[in-house]
Amino acid sequence: MNVLIYITWAVRAWRIPETHVALLRRRFPEVTFFHAEHHSEVPGVIGEADLAFSSRLLPEWIGVAPRLRWVHSSAAAVEGLLPLAELGRRDIIVTNSRGVQAIPMAEQVMAGLLALVRRLDLTIPAQREARWIQDQLCETGWPTMLHGRRMTILGLGTVGLEVARRAHAFGIRVTGIRRNIGHEKPDFVDRVIGPDQLADGLRGCDILVISAPFVQATAAMIAWEQLALLNRGAILVNVARGQIVDEAAMISALRAGQLGGAVLDVFEQEPLDPANPLWTLPNVIISPHSSGFRSTHWDEVTDLFTENFQRYQRKEPLLNMVDCRAGY
Repeated sequence: MNVLIYITWAVRAWRIPETHVALLRRRFPEVTFFHAEHHSEVPGVIGEADLAFSSRLLPEWIGVAPRLRWVHSSAAAVEGLLPLAELGRRDIIVTNSRGVQAIPMAEQVMAGLLALVRRLDLTIPAQREARWIQDQLCETGWPTMLHGRRMTILGLGTVGLEVARRAHAFGIRVTGIRRNIGHEKPDFVDRVIGPDQLADGLRGCDILVISAPFVQATAAMIAWEQLALLNRGAILVNVARGQIVDEAAMISALRAGQLGGAVLDVFEQEPLDPANPLWTLPNVIISPHSSGFRSTHWDEVTDLFTENFQRYQRKEPLLNMVDCRAGY
């Protein structure tokens, strides 16, 4: 059996280290692994591949891969990265790595929220300048609490569930929005509603967390009309995709005070333009699309692929199946 490994990216954190390619070769000595480190190498080897462990494939590569039967994405997101329509037409199985980033991303959400409500955005800069700002904290917006707030999570998947688990522990009342409302509701979620009830989920909300996949149905799903339904001074958190939020509307809402703050890991254009006003708006915490970063990332991704590969060899159901028509 031949496996193509093609996992490269402009961001170093998302390139599979050679150490983990070597690990897979030790775990499966009977398998031939082709490790392509540049896109120019892929066409020459994908024709012999039975499986692909990859972050991105081009449609034309699928056309020259007659043996390909399964693609496992090293990322959770597959929209725009894998040619799902072509893979679906060929009945090629697609799985992804959803879940491996859920806990660090959920921790990032809570870290950003705590920084804003406890006004660490003011106290940390003051610390660097050796300024004692007790009075300023009272004048510029008191530190508040997460306890008793209402949170709506748009996308109650693996990331959203981990956010909800932690939010519940802080005494936040959580509403989750997900496509499959028939799934059992966790005890740490107060209610679950469908996307058709988005307005109801946003009305009276203090914290909106976006962790939904970016597909056609979620493009610009949160615009001014939706932001206006939130409680004035609400906080928006986006760890999904920047394109789910109308960025101009979000900036207007921040300037107008409809949004009291934002915790943003993703943006419409990345890297974020130095001239973008989000850099200088108060009460905005920006991270460089890094909420999933941690030192054990490739250990967990490789272990997940290992488990799925063993299931594939045993002809057992695979983990994290992707619906090529739905896009996730």
